Amino acid sequence: MFLFKKKGQKVSESDLKRGLKNNEFVFYYQPEFDLKTEKVIAVEALMRWDSPTGIVPPNEFIPVLEQSGLIHKFTEFLLHQTLTDLKKIHEAGYSDVAMAINVSGVQLKDKTLMKTIKKALDETKISPQFLECEITETQPLDLPAMKETIFKEFAEAGIKISLDDFGTCYSSFNYLRYLDFKKLKIDCDFIRTLGDNVRNRTILSLIIQLGHILKIPVLAEGIETTEQKVWLEKNNCDFGQGFWFSRPLPIDQLMIFLKKKKEN
Repeated sequence: MFLFKKKGQKVSESDLKRGLKNNEFVFYYQPEFDLKTEKVIAVEALMRWDSPTGIVPPNEFIPVLEQSGLIHKFTEFLLHQTLTDLKKIHEAGYSDVAMAINVSGVQLKDKTLMKTIKKALDETKISPQFLECEITETQPLDLPAMKETIFKEFAEAGIKISLDDFGTCYSSFNYLRYLDFKKLKIDCDFIRTLGDNVRNRTILSLIIQLGHILKIPVLAEGIETTEQKVWLEKNNCDFGQGFWFSRPLPIDQLMIFLKKKKEN
């Protein structure tokens, strides 16, 4: 059982430095599945800070990391740890599983980001094709300029880009105009309200069709019921993720899950 940090407790830069030094940041991995075969295609890295005062969610400490400048050091840690865990997954016989990590606007604007990524890939001997960088449409980015800089570097290196939480902001189509995404992740709110009315289902169906017209595979986040999974499969959604399949798991439990999945 997790003890969550009390609301009102502020996150300080010194706390973050201590947390990094003492390995207090832990990773959980939530599998992504092919809806038709139920095969694991990737795992998304979800981070938690297991501080002395309790578990701190990312939305509380990530902004402080970005404002303090510690996000750059943290990016090195994140890449090294997640790719090291991916190496364990591949060595256990699941060599076609990819690692999806969330990348913020601040990280994307870091001119040393690609150098940091390449270093982590070289150290862990992971092929770039197995790294997916997820960005959210809520991040204010100069898309035309970045298309010719960092995103061009991603493409040349063979690193995939996914658009996370699609449909939550007015800028959705602007992102699709400029960037070549390899996966479109539909926000879980669309899945949660799937059974509410015909309008919700129609919008979700149109999003899936849009992805296919643009030749972008579509993943539905937050699948929790059999009814949701069946509807998405019938409406040609490609991939799925959510508690119906698996909760986020630490690496040791993930390995057990993958083994059981393979045996079944």
